[in-house]
Amino acid sequence: MRNIKILLILFVLCIAVSCSNSKEINVEISKYPDGKDFAFTIIDDPDYGILEEKFIVYDYLDKLGFKTTIPVWVLDNKHGTGEKGVLSNTRGITTTNKTYLKYMQTLQKKGFEICLHTAGPGNDLREETIEGYELFKKHFGHYPNININHANNLENIYWGGNRFSNKILRFVYKLMTTDFQGEKEDSKYFWGDICKEKTKYVRNWATDNINTIATNKHMPYHMPDKPYVNYWFDCSDGYNYNKFMRLISDRNIKRLISDKGTSIIYTHFAYGFVDRPTHTLKRDFQEQLTKISRLNGWFAPASTILDRLLLLKNVKMIKDGANIVIINNNSEPIQGLTVLTDQKRLYVYNKDEWVDASGDGKIILRTLQPFSLLKIGISKTLEMDNSPTTVEQIGMVWNWFVGRFNK
Repeated sequence: MRNIKILLILFVLCIAVSCSNSKEINVEISKYPDGKDFAFTIIDDPDYGILEEKFIVYDYLDKLGFKTTIPVWVLDNKHGTGEKGVLSNTRGITTTNKTYLKYMQTLQKKGFEICLHTAGPGNDLREETIEGYELFKKHFGHYPNININHANNLENIYWGGNRFSNKILRFVYKLMTTDFQGEKEDSKYFWGDICKEKTKYVRNWATDNINTIATNKHMPYHMPDKPYVNYWFDCSDGYNYNKFMRLISDRNIKRLISDKGTSIIYTHFAYGFVDRPTHTLKRDFQEQLTKISRLNGWFAPASTILDRLLLLKNVKMIKDGANIVIINNNSEPIQGLTVLTDQKRLYVYNKDEWVDASGDGKIILRTLQPFSLLKIGISKTLEMDNSPTTVEQIGMVWNWFVGRFNK
């Protein structure tokens, strides 16, 4: 009989816990500013690029409001590419073409990001990479935030088998690829110190998933065994026209939005995007990009997106029942801070104001200043509720019952 009573008490306690009313509110920090649903950008390498096609592609992207990332070469090919020293098999325009350079500078002023695809399309010696970095700064006002390793250039940094941290994988992969030397201090192609000092991000692996961060939620990331690269990032593989179009299908874009994902697509616009007989963009590409541009996406350059993802790693959220504290531990502000919540409105104690949620549960809290905190809650009165929780109260009752039965 005593055991039955204990079981009945346990049953009642379980029901009480499951039915207890909690004051906790559901709040999550969005990765994107100003209530955006997802992030979408494109990185287009210069391989086989033609000046007239650059005008066609980028004038259209600019018209739609996309601000993408454009790697360039600032030097011509001097030594060929790969160990055999053959002529580059990825010929393309470089900024030694003054018309091309001026156009890239114009796009930069419009909000596009210009970065490097190594200094040139062929193997670049250390002194040539240094020259390329200084030329880039002269042309664009700063050193490149991003470097994209190019094909089989010997100065590629941590490339081929060297991308792996596992020794066995590294050995096996190196049997099939070039011996890249950008990080080797005894090589004439060494430039690791320059990369470390002047470039923030280097591209690494590619995925077939439209949501780039689905396969690596830690992006951008640092690898301690590859110290010359500050941060790596991955991309979604839209290498040519057909792969790109499969990647941005209606189904994939719908999934990207549903997952609140980030898409950094790597491609070559010279590989089939322009119909060369008519000198026009292919219709399917135009239609799909137009549809995406009308969605509530964040269409920023790659390094802008990566910078925000990096900053958010150092933003902490502390939940205390009906109150939440958001702390910015960065030396930079978080612009357009947005939270996702199940509440219709939240009270911002720092600003003494109510902020209403949108229909899909987003609340824009504007700017979170460096080294500051924001306290929000469901009540205008900041209550310090130190009373026992439901679980604690049940524990007290249980101890009382157990004490009675053990007499």
